[in-house]
Amino acid sequence: MADKNEILDEIFRLIDKYYELSYKPIRAGKDLIQYSGAVFDSSELKAMVEALLSGRWAHGKYTLAFERTFAELIGVKHAIFVNSGSSANVLAIATFFSDQLPFDMRLRQGDEVITPALTFPTTVSPVILYGLKPVFIDVEIPTYNIDLTALEKAVSNKTKAIFIPHTLGNPVDMNFLVKFAEEHNLVIIEDACDALGSKFDGKYVGTFGEFGTFSFYPAHQITTGEGGMLVTNDDLLAHIARSIRDWGRACVMPSCNPLTCSDKECPKSHKFSGKAPYDLPEDYDKRYTYTNIGYNFQATDIQAALGLKQLEKIEKFCDIRRRNFNILFQELEKYEKFFILPQWHEKSEVCWFAFPITIRQGAPFKRGELLRWLSKNMIDYRLLFAGNILKQPAYKNIDCRIVGELKNTDYIMYNTFFVGIYPRLEEEHILYIANIIAKFVKQYL
Repeated sequence: MADKNEILDEIFRLIDKYYELSYKPIRAGKDLIQYSGAVFDSSELKAMVEALLSGRWAHGKYTLAFERTFAELIGVKHAIFVNSGSSANVLAIATFFSDQLPFDMRLRQGDEVITPALTFPTTVSPVILYGLKPVFIDVEIPTYNIDLTALEKAVSNKTKAIFIPHTLGNPVDMNFLVKFAEEHNLVIIEDACDALGSKFDGKYVGTFGEFGTFSFYPAHQITTGEGGMLVTNDDLLAHIARSIRDWGRACVMPSCNPLTCSDKECPKSHKFSGKAPYDLPEDYDKRYTYTNIGYNFQATDIQAALGLKQLEKIEKFCDIRRRNFNILFQELEKYEKFFILPQWHEKSEVCWFAFPITIRQGAPFKRGELLRWLSKNMIDYRLLFAGNILKQPAYKNIDCRIVGELKNTDYIMYNTFFVGIYPRLEEEHILYIANIIAKFVKQYL
């Protein structure tokens, strides 16, 4: 009779065969060239099956290893695995409302948070959810990032934070932003959900502010199916964030056993506030002692096992994204009469999420005409997220402050889209995209 290891070897052999039979190359012109998608091989499938067969599917050894490996990769002290990048954004804001923070560090309802009007909904939604007031400013074309020259006008005596996305993986000038935040005593939260692998001045984005957030949705640089990460270098913020992620409970040790957990072993559990044991019975299980109003934002160990394998490939993935970006950029430079092509800061090393294209004012065609042509030729695309978030039905009547006229944000909403450069696409696919666009514009030359 075969033992467990022999059975596992046979399972792995069959997974290799299944992958070989199931996942075929994309045929340009015949298959849809998606704007992005999960890129994996049989090693990821085997890692998830092994985690599944372990019988421990919730937060466990794979999660702890994934958090540790991720933190080491980007150079932070703490990485907290959650069920989505959107949850990471909520968790970042929620942490600043904890009464475990010193009074002068906390955010309060009515405080203002500066953020760009060109955004993804779940960058703004946590700000609204917690009763903060978003202050919207315009973006630049063609970086698609926040207009740093508008920051000074945006600050008031109520402004406490900046929630800043690195749009499509393109880093904001973080040297400028960090200096500005220090001068005005503002918290920085970096939404780096599109930007894993991107660097500014040699440092990974997501590591400059008090918090950075990342998404592992299949469209992003790596995937865990669904999933995200919150990172920080601050011990206290990390402790509170872990508590809120884990239902708000006091003990956030990797493995909590109330029979063996002592003050020495778990100094930040039931005596975190300096008062013990609150108003609870002396023998109360610390796993059911709640020091924060929390959620269950945990992801699964199966996802973490996938993430560990994906992290092994992040450098390769970013190299391919840059290669594809450069090929498409060089091809489309021929048609700058019609298109505004993306730009980036000279100190940036960008791991691009996608390739943005903006139709120039006065072009003889509209965006919709080109998009219909792309669809006809089996090329996928997306618009630049929500565009002007204030024109979306859900956000039209929110309590906010607007700085300036948001001209660039509005222009992007009507004239910008992006196409894929993700690692499943080879040079032939990128050239196919370029050639299809070229065929469209040549009729106007």
